[in-house]
Amino acid sequence: MSSTNTNTNTNTSSNTRPTIAIMRPARYEQDSVQICQQAGFEVISAPMIEILGKKDEHFDGFVSRVLGGKSDIVIFTSANGIDHTLDKVPDRDVFIKALNRLTTIAIGPKTKEAAEEQGIEISFMPESYSSKGLVEAIRHKGKGKVVDIARSSHGAHLLIDGLKAAGAEVFETKVYEIARPARSSAQEELIQAILDGTVDAVVFTSSMMIRNFLDLASQMGVRDTVIQVLNGKDMVVAAIGHPTANTLNMYKIQVTIVSGEYTFKALIHEVRKEFGIDHD
Repeated sequence: MSSTNTNTNTNTSSNTRPTIAIMRPARYEQDSVQICQQAGFEVISAPMIEILGKKDEHFDGFVSRVLGGKSDIVIFTSANGIDHTLDKVPDRDVFIKALNRLTTIAIGPKTKEAAEEQGIEISFMPESYSSKGLVEAIRHKGKGKVVDIARSSHGAHLLIDGLKAAGAEVFETKVYEIARPARSSAQEELIQAILDGTVDAVVFTSSMMIRNFLDLASQMGVRDTVIQVLNGKDMVVAAIGHPTANTLNMYKIQVTIVSGEYTFKALIHEVRKEFGIDHD
């Protein structure tokens, strides 16, 4: 496949590098583009999801339990969960000090890094960066414990169900939600580039991203054609983790690469290997 540039974020230093299409939220777009460029790709980028702050009816109870020392374990599943929690607490420093008296768990190195940047001491990070991996890692410690989870409105029930089955008392507060951004020309150009055969790899990092991508393709009247192109023998389709890959399979899209490590950088590393790019 040939490689062309249709986005101002694209690196124009070479026309021989494979082109990768990404759809990360706007707040991560610049860093994500840079990761791809450093890995040896041309980049077409258009956010297909956006992150919005949310405060539900369970948040104040969560804060009260943390401040009162009534929580035993607090779980953050993403860097967004940390940011949108701290944005809403009345006294950030007092809340962080209270967190540091508890067992605080982060799923994944990005979450851990975001926590530590705020002064939150992470007690544990599971080897598998997923809800399933966390349940397996702490199941034996959960019995009789009060567990608070701060995460998105689209978090999988697996984490709550698994911890409850282990005997924990589990509370969840949804501190942000993932939504579909307004339709844009950049989104349409990304889909058109896929149709034109100028994209060599497409990266999906969440199930909602997939649904929004396909919904837009439907609005453009090209959904079946896009799926056909994604399933072409020269196309690489990459998914971050098995839940995302399973959603792609549900829509009859064949997945080339599934990253075992739930980070964007690790996924791009796997895509780079697929193309045999010799890069430090």
